Amino acid sequence: MRTARNYYEILGVPKDAPLLQIKRRYKQLVRKYHPDVAQDKALAHRLFIQINEAYQTLSDPISRREYDNKLSQQAERAAARAAAQSAEQTRPRPHSTDTATKHITDAQFAFIQKRFHEAVSHCKEALHIDPRNAKAHSILGDIYRAQGRINAAIRSYSYAMQYNPADHDAEKKLMDLMGKQISNTDTRHGTVGNPARAAAVNMVWWAVAFCLIMFIGVFPGKPVSWLGYYIPYVSLWSWNLVGLMAASSVVVGLLLSINGMVNHPDEELVFDAGGSNWVLVPAGLVLLIGSGFFFLGASVLYLLISLMQWSVSKSVLTVFACVLGVVFLSCLTYLPEARLQVLLFGGNVSFLSMLIGWYIGAAFRPLNE
Repeated sequence: MRTARNYYEILGVPKDAPLLQIKRRYKQLVRKYHPDVAQDKALAHRLFIQINEAYQTLSDPISRREYDNKLSQQAERAAARAAAQSAEQTRPRPHSTDTATKHITDAQFAFIQKRFHEAVSHCKEALHIDPRNAKAHSILGDIYRAQGRINAAIRSYSYAMQYNPADHDAEKKLMDLMGKQISNTDTRHGTVGNPARAAAVNMVWWAVAFCLIMFIGVFPGKPVSWLGYYIPYVSLWSWNLVGLMAASSVVVGLLLSINGMVNHPDEELVFDAGGSNWVLVPAGLVLLIGSGFFFLGASVLYLLISLMQWSVSKSVLTVFACVLGVVFLSCLTYLPEARLQVLLFGGNVSFLSMLIGWYIGAAFRPLNE
């Protein structure tokens, strides 16, 4: 007796349903059964994964045609014979367990060094030995995610969760990508506001950040007397300089995050490597700690460590560029005799302030990193 529902039954649509009906039904079910809003978390979690897997197949014409053919073939076979064949095909070969483990290890190191093609090859070899290897599916999800192939990443994370429900890391990444996909769909259909108006608001806030820096030249303030005694390297700094430079940096960090120009700061500074936690040395944490003492030195150290591990973050480089821009403009507008101090140590204030704005923006867009 057949107990498993097919994808059409999961979504509650007929087999001849058009693509528009499938998309509409998918959005309804995701909003209803998302674990963040459902009362029964366990049930919602299982249904959420099933709904996602069904949609990924039925929304693609080629995958749907192949799936329909598969359903037709299954209907012609006896249920007992199909179950026996499936169990035989998916049973891992005991003598190949060590080989599969080696492929997984090789795939992890290849991913760390961003040799994605090689990592994919190792994962597929492991899956050839054991099609239910959850770790291989999870690594594939990380690879596709780093490459920007969102649908493929969602599919791989779904398989990882199906074969290993205890993989909370894959679960978190799946939820994040699903939220991003839903948000992008809403944006394309104009449900999150007027794009022209959003662009105008962005321009206003970029202008605010620029004006804050210009105010440094208008209101430079007086150097703080006790800085010359305790911190002689910034003896010519005023509170106006620090406050305005910090405020401008917060605004810039907020704009970068909200506009999706950078990923979530936890992924780039805490875990590195595009959201995976496979790095030998946490370069992001080195940057966070060192930037409070000497930003320029910490940034150079970050780049060296990241280059050795092939884990340089585009988001961090974007923030670096903006910090240098803020510091340079602040240097030009402040007192001439203090410009060298601003150039050398202004990054300490600007980077940490921009990091605050980065986190604030991520809080406003928890599903859009």
